[in-house]
Amino acid sequence: MWLIVRIVLAKKSRDLKVANSLGKRILKLFLKVCFSFVLIIAAIPSFAQLPELATPTTATGTETTAKFFGGATSDNGSTYADSFAFDAPIDIDLQIRVEASHINTAGNIYIVILWEGNYFVRDENGTYHLWDLSIENFRAAFPAKTLQSSEAISIVDDVAFGPAGVSDTKLDFFVAYDTMAVPSEFFFNGVPLSVSIEAEKANPQVAKSLQIFTDNVHTQIIQNNCIACHVSGGVAGGTSLAYATSSMQTALESNYNLLVSYINGGGGTVLLSKPQGIGHGGGARLQPGTDLDNLSAFIEAVLAE
Repeated sequence: MWLIVRIVLAKKSRDLKVANSLGKRILKLFLKVCFSFVLIIAAIPSFAQLPELATPTTATGTETTAKFFGGATSDNGSTYADSFAFDAPIDIDLQIRVEASHINTAGNIYIVILWEGNYFVRDENGTYHLWDLSIENFRAAFPAKTLQSSEAISIVDDVAFGPAGVSDTKLDFFVAYDTMAVPSEFFFNGVPLSVSIEAEKANPQVAKSLQIFTDNVHTQIIQNNCIACHVSGGVAGGTSLAYATSSMQTALESNYNLLVSYINGGGGTVLLSKPQGIGHGGGARLQPGTDLDNLSAFIEAVLAE
């Protein structure tokens, strides 16, 4: 039996046939953007001790003393997690501790990624290929190397997957090796390192009325005009429209809420007519044009929400 058989048995049966265009699009996006970093392998790990991956496994099912480690972190190894925010830069690292009898023997190291039902395998040039699970296309990432007691592999370093186009998804990472000391055998992590990337969180949509008020009403009309009388202690300070001055930190929010309440209470027509001098003790304050149009648009937006 081969490594591929063990991987397939550990997963639900999946249809790995994908449309050519889809496969090429995913491959280009995922491999070129997210995995453009060359995998680095060293005899001694340069990162902190990684969490151990469960169920060290062999292709034939025999027991092994090899151990496999892997982790994903957004704080340089202080903590490890299996789920990350859309825009969180993360590191993903793997490590093999080969069996004692395999140290200094000739062997190969393989990297396999399972992503949305598709397998990707890395070749010795650092390129990932969509893998059809055939033996002839199962490539070694590090072929014909002398195995050290510890083999450390950095998959990505400080990469934010979401902005690169990989989100709302999970990736499973497998690392394996073989050795001339035990021909036709593979040693690998039976349980993958699983890393989930969350979907992008939508920014709360700003109400149209608030946008108009912020951009065109609060400063241009309220603060530059109405506030002369419609303020606590002012000539119109005792009316239902007494505004907060710009010196107050919450002035915009306070004045917006005041006007929304006034308009929803049936005051929209009065609010638009009085600045034109209709029944207004302060006379005409707004002439037909931009400010009056913006006030009208604000009132309409409030009533529509």
